Amino acid sequence: MDSLAGFFKEEAIYIIISLFVFAIAAIVVTRPFVKLDPKKVLPGVALFLIAALLIHYNMRISHIKSVKKAFEDGKEIICLDKTNKIGHVLVRKGEWRLEGDLFVNPAFYRGYNIRQCLISDD
Repeated sequence: MDSLAGFFKEEAIYIIISLFVFAIAAIVVTRPFVKLDPKKVLPGVALFLIAALLIHYNMRISHIKSVKKAFEDGKEIICLDKTNKIGHVLVRKGEWRLEGDLFVNPAFYRGYNIRQCLISDD
């Protein structure tokens, strides 16, 4: 149940977008001047949208796991920060700690979400 709840939490906005796209497809395909069979088209659209959601979720979870592992291994992590001129913050294991999905440091007023971070090549 936890992974299902995590899926809905991670993909909520994309689920809403997918439902909107499906609704538009349903409206278009069911118009009398459109020569497509809705019974054939709509299941295909639904399968495509579901597959796209699952692929995106798996890619996102894989990214989170790889960033966490790299942080635990002592590699530098680069996090997006639009509040400074450089545009990023370097996260190092000794200075930062991971609380859930946030990198926190007492010297910084805010934490950085792991989803907006990348593993440094250095």
